Amino acid sequence: MPSLSTYTNGAVSAVNASTQARRSLTASIARISTGIRTLHGNDPAGQSVASNLTTQSRSANMAARNAEDGISTLQAAEAVLLEMATLNTRLRELAVQKLNSDFLSAAQENAITAEESAIVDAAEKISESTLNDRELLSPFLLAVNNRGTLSLMGPVKKPVLQSGVSNVDTQMANISMALGQVAAGINALKGHQSNMHSLTANARAAASRIQDTDFAKESSTLAQSSILNQSALAMVAQANNAMGNLLTLLQ
Repeated sequence: MPSLSTYTNGAVSAVNASTQARRSLTASIARISTGIRTLHGNDPAGQSVASNLTTQSRSANMAARNAEDGISTLQAAEAVLLEMATLNTRLRELAVQKLNSDFLSAAQENAITAEESAIVDAAEKISESTLNDRELLSPFLLAVNNRGTLSLMGPVKKPVLQSGVSNVDTQMANISMALGQVAAGINALKGHQSNMHSLTANARAAASRIQDTDFAKESSTLAQSSILNQSALAMVAQANNAMGNLLTLLQ
């Protein structure tokens, strides 16, 4: 007749097998239900890499949003500069007309001067236009990538309109330079934004390949663990029956 230790060892082995199968079953259920492969200590190094990639992806997405904000600001600044260019062109017309003083009456000269003053005053107020409580015609720093690198954007020098041909020509040069700086900034930000959108998608995809559950594989593991768990429990029951039979013989 088998010894007591034989029955005991069989019961212990069945219990251990049941515990392992149940642990594997629980892990598979968690991975399938959450979609995360690296749960329950599975591939901690991979989880570390996936977390870092996710962080980079989200940072890149924020940088792309920063770029969009910068583009909107520069487009608004461009509209201001174009309006100032229109006013400056009219100011030059008036300056040239005013030089023809031999053919103008005092009242006509006063009318020209009044219009020049009105244009200069309007241009000053337009140049102070703001967006989100900051002046549009002033440079600003913008984080353009996921490392937080700052880039200077916007017109470096704000045009200030003044009457007189030479003054008008000087300010037109300033307006043209500012428009060039704004246009260059818009194009640069579009490039940064496109790059950050691409980085966002690629980093997210890389993190998913590491972290996401392989549902086909995990489903087969779940089925296997379920069968092993049921088998182990059945063997525990068999071991208990065997122990019961031994006790019956001893009575």
